[in-house]
Amino acid sequence: MGSNLNLQREGDVNTSNGREEWMKRLSEVSLERIGADEQVFMKQSMSTPCLNGIVDADGCNITDLNGKKYLDFHGNSVHQVGYKNPYVVEAIKKQMDHLPFIPRRYTADITIQAAEALINKTTSKGYKVLFTPSGSAAVGLAMKIARKVTGRHKVISMWESFHGAGLDTISAGGEFVF
Repeated sequence: MGSNLNLQREGDVNTSNGREEWMKRLSEVSLERIGADEQVFMKQSMSTPCLNGIVDADGCNITDLNGKKYLDFHGNSVHQVGYKNPYVVEAIKKQMDHLPFIPRRYTADITIQAAEALINKTTSKGYKVLFTPSGSAAVGLAMKIARKVTGRHKVISMWESFHGAGLDTISAGGEFVF
């Protein structure tokens, strides 16, 4: 029995009337870029097809292939500090030149300083820090720690909540798809 990887299922694509109208307004170059994207990337729930192609992002704005600027309300990833934030860019460049990666089996002054800064900026003075590669990984680890501490294996969450795309985190949320 073979599988059809191109089989579309509910939630694989955004086929809403609003998305259809949006796609009609895009330029030919944008549609070509979106088509090229679909040839090489897996579909993501409610994110396929992409909204547009971008060529720049600065502050809170993104610029599309035709030079049109949009205020980015998406709120995903680290761009809450602003695209090309000079403070963040400079700090990253400086750290990349000095020590670009610290495996967790080792330590360095910068990791200790970062952990201390996080602890000191919260009310959780007696707690410790665990850096994770993503928010999804952080939520998954929190769920595992809660299981260990409580001995319970069920999680209560709100429908339409998003905690990440990992198997453990998607089990604690849900999306309404019509």
